[in-house]
Amino acid sequence: MRLASRITITIILLTTLGGLCVHYDTTYDENWPHPTGDQFQEQSPEQFVGERVLLFGEVQTVDADAITIHVTDDNDNVAAELEVLGIEDRVKPGGVVQVYGVLESKTKLHAEQTVVVNRDPSATIYKLGASVVGLLLAVAYFFRQWQIDFQKLAFKPRTTKDPEPEEVHNRG
Repeated sequence: MRLASRITITIILLTTLGGLCVHYDTTYDENWPHPTGDQFQEQSPEQFVGERVLLFGEVQTVDADAITIHVTDDNDNVAAELEVLGIEDRVKPGGVVQVYGVLESKTKLHAEQTVVVNRDPSATIYKLGASVVGLLLAVAYFFRQWQIDFQKLAFKPRTTKDPEPEEVHNRG
């Protein structure tokens, strides 16, 4: 395949991918079945009392039987402060949780299921560090097996320095 064809196909595919990303971002909140932090900010949380909700929040305080979370909007402004009852997972202040349950009042949420996204703020650093190390290992392994042909703008397998079959035959 010619270089111009490769570049043209790459540009078309990247433009299509970019368009799909923009479309997904603009329609995401409309298709999300649960109230978001922005909806809590625009409308009162009282409108959603009695409904099952799925909310993400940063843990502010931890008590024996409840935690307090801040649900934020897209601008990271606090849209609601909720006391979450019925949480069994261990989490520290500064951690992030995902809570599914019934909104009992504008300040209380009874959790049916919880997922701890980050137990504490240091968990984010660990996740990012592990991802970077994994990425570097994958890239190193890839380039041990493949090399870039800059003239053809392509990858090609690395050649091995195996002895010729005649040399192996003559040794024995």
